[in-house]
Amino acid sequence: MTVPARILITGVSGFVGSYLAQACLRRYPKATIFGLYRQHLALPIPQTGIQSVSGDVLSLESMQNVVDRARPDLVFHLAAQSSVASSWSDPIRTLRVNAEGAIHLFEALRLAGLMARIVVVGSGEQYGAVPPEVNLIKESQPFHPTNPYAVAKAAQDLYAYQYFVAYRLPTIRVRPFNHFGPRQLPTFVIASLARQIALIEAGKIEPVLSVGNLQARRDFLPVEAVVQAYLAVAERGQPGEAYNIGLGMAYSIADILNMLLQHTDHPIRVQQDHNRLRPSDQSAARADTSQLQRHTSWRPDVDLNQALKHTLDYWRSIVTTTTDSHQ
Repeated sequence: MTVPARILITGVSGFVGSYLAQACLRRYPKATIFGLYRQHLALPIPQTGIQSVSGDVLSLESMQNVVDRARPDLVFHLAAQSSVASSWSDPIRTLRVNAEGAIHLFEALRLAGLMARIVVVGSGEQYGAVPPEVNLIKESQPFHPTNPYAVAKAAQDLYAYQYFVAYRLPTIRVRPFNHFGPRQLPTFVIASLARQIALIEAGKIEPVLSVGNLQARRDFLPVEAVVQAYLAVAERGQPGEAYNIGLGMAYSIADILNMLLQHTDHPIRVQQDHNRLRPSDQSAARADTSQLQRHTSWRPDVDLNQALKHTLDYWRSIVTTTTDSHQ
């Protein structure tokens, strides 16, 4: 890929989007970078160097206006309903935002005659129920999604491939497995665990940590490493291909919790909360990233324990400035 001149990041106000925006500013200092915000939100606090553009992925006309303004040669499509838990309570909106929203972006680019490279962000959840003997999970593994979020992301993935085949739109699909870091919402497991520990340390809740399924094994990667993988795929990935992003190792939620608890001196009792259990939950997921490494030379260079401490320290700083004790 030539150095991009105009970049569009959808979902720029989200957890990963904010990290990606800063990474793009560092990587492409001469590029004009547009960040798409949902138009029904109040005007966001702008990120320095990012041009804010409002729009709604659920409207083709709105996305056409966004594309006409940005005229991008590189797009990172992160806009999504990203919570598995929320997808159970509102599967229809999850499908619309994640699949229909992607179609509107692809159509807007196609109708404008723009052949921008598009990094389409899916999820390792798309693979769903994978037999233990096939872990590591390759990109060729069939989808067997087990929750509404995963179904919606699988549909987005298939549409991205279809637009590449039918219209030669240079879509590149990425399937990140679990990722975490400062600023992630506490609806996600590591953020929830770290936040509860910080609240306990601050004396704002009882020393009881509520958990869901501690036996589930997941492939966790710090958000900074995920963003670097997105940039590597944007620059060296092959249109039409899909790329897993992960550490290539599976840790149980119990393992992650134990690592977090090593960073506190407070006595904490762990208690399972049945409200935190999913109606269905894959036992293990581990990413095969050999294709990503072969095509882009990206390697996950992370210290997982230190990244967990960094996340815990973030929540320590947050809970000291708020009276909210919601778990």
